[in-house]
Amino acid sequence: MFRTILALLVFITLSTSAVLADPVKKNQFASVYLKGDKIGQVHLTTIRNEKGEIEEMHANASVSFLGMEVYGFTQNLKETWSNRELQKMEGKTDDNGTAHHISLSRDTENYLATYNGKESTLPLTAFPTSPWHYSITENTLLFNIVDFKLLNVKIEKAADTIKVGDKDINAEKFTFTGDWEAKLWFDANKEFVKGEYDVSGRQVTVILD
Repeated sequence: MFRTILALLVFITLSTSAVLADPVKKNQFASVYLKGDKIGQVHLTTIRNEKGEIEEMHANASVSFLGMEVYGFTQNLKETWSNRELQKMEGKTDDNGTAHHISLSRDTENYLATYNGKESTLPLTAFPTSPWHYSITENTLLFNIVDFKLLNVKIEKAADTIKVGDKDINAEKFTFTGDWEAKLWFDANKEFVKGEYDVSGRQVTVILD
């Protein structure tokens, strides 16, 4: 009887651990606007561990200006994280026919980056211009996720209320100035809600659907 109970307890413990260890996958979509007109969409897929920390993020963006493929912009980006630290990044951007290929890995001292076949290093203190992460608001040294250019910024924080659809959302607004001009809004759960930043020389607004 004791062995049966012990075996059952072990099974329950292992089963519970397995459940807790299962990653959680979430798909989200965001709309891209230019002067009030919808010009594109972002498909965001995140995989989180049992602590709620992001382990993988895939972002696929497609934008066309003037309602047709007069000017097209597409981006496919994959990020791999561990303990809230970026480990790897792979990406491809097509900026109206101009290709940007990036790859990045982490060693003990630097990021090892490759942009269109050219290798370089980036400091581990730099954070990617991936607007979906709340942690971007805690870093004044960023790097561009299109070409790995380092960007020095200043950040101002303010409380704000924004309307998304028919809902009023209490948010934190972060204004970035310097080498990267942007505004980002995050809700009480530190989740991205809205952003205003440059895409191909045009200031667009991105709102989570």
